[in-house]
Amino acid sequence: MRVERFSDPQSVVSLRSAWNALAGNVPFRSYDWMMSWWQHYGDGHQLFVVGVFDDDELIGLAPWYKAAGKTGGRTLRFLGDGEVCSDYLDVLIHPDDANRVAPFLVDWLQEALTTSNAWDAMEWDNLEKGTSISNELAQRLMHCQAMVQRLPGLNCWRLELPETWYDFEMQQSKSHRKQIRRQISRVLDTDRCQLHVCNSVVGLDAAMPILIDLHMRRRKSLDQPGCFADDRFTKFLYDAATQMMADGKCEILWLDLDGVPVAAEIHFPSEDIAYAYQAGIDPDRLSDEPGSLMQIAVIRRAIEQEKSFVDFMRGDEPYKAHWRAESRACETIRVVPNTTFGLIRQGIWTTKTQVKSWLKASLGKSE
Repeated sequence: MRVERFSDPQSVVSLRSAWNALAGNVPFRSYDWMMSWWQHYGDGHQLFVVGVFDDDELIGLAPWYKAAGKTGGRTLRFLGDGEVCSDYLDVLIHPDDANRVAPFLVDWLQEALTTSNAWDAMEWDNLEKGTSISNELAQRLMHCQAMVQRLPGLNCWRLELPETWYDFEMQQSKSHRKQIRRQISRVLDTDRCQLHVCNSVVGLDAAMPILIDLHMRRRKSLDQPGCFADDRFTKFLYDAATQMMADGKCEILWLDLDGVPVAAEIHFPSEDIAYAYQAGIDPDRLSDEPGSLMQIAVIRRAIEQEKSFVDFMRGDEPYKAHWRAESRACETIRVVPNTTFGLIRQGIWTTKTQVKSWLKASLGKSE
């Protein structure tokens, strides 16, 4: 086996097919998602993609970048992190190869500390707790005298789907089941309502503005900025959707009520999971319950498609538990090597964290 580090975006283009194969069932680990992110968020940072090869076959991939710190630190983070909120990120290794690739990658990371590939910290945000390859790497690095800290992240929520819609209704409380059936009979299955699905690049220019408009109007009604207030995010999502829609990995759904869009969502479906990434509803039509109508339509469609799950992703919004989704604990992992500069960086980070906690506590008392 051998390890190769890639710092030029053009150098990883040839890895796209193998990269996507290793990404498996998680669209946010894919080449198209991560390299679209790099195109729009990579300025000032250094690409740091590490591939593990068996002869010429890619059998492991660490899709990282080296973040440019204000104080000159060299922190390895996952492509796609930050405000984009890419969930379920991880080092990509086929399960059958994990036992040989993980220790090999750790050895390389240890040797890199004395080369031009040196790093001072790794900070991996909101990884699924206890199940990630990254957790195994952190454990192995801890045996090499690295310091490992784990901080609680935001829960992700996933709804397991039964085989039939009737079975799904039976899983709900009596009052919720009654409400669902009323919404279906009186609104969703009438001529007033129509679900549109854009899963072709040809329709993207018409579908994306509907999503953006409904999302931003709803956020504004809640005195929140909304994701699309950042033009960089808008361009990133459009580019990622374009590439992934061409491969059947993205779709935008919107619901018309009385001929007007009242709810929209962008999904990144895998073979058996519909990942509901971003959404919006018409704040002027809340009495029509557009959010509930959309959830019914999305869940019913996923069951018809024989999906196993709808994943609502991170955040503890009450509607997720209301629909019987279950939380999945996540954590942020920080690894600092036992080197002089690494220890200095750790001291700076610890001090900043303590100051933030103190300020937060002080502000809470003053209120």
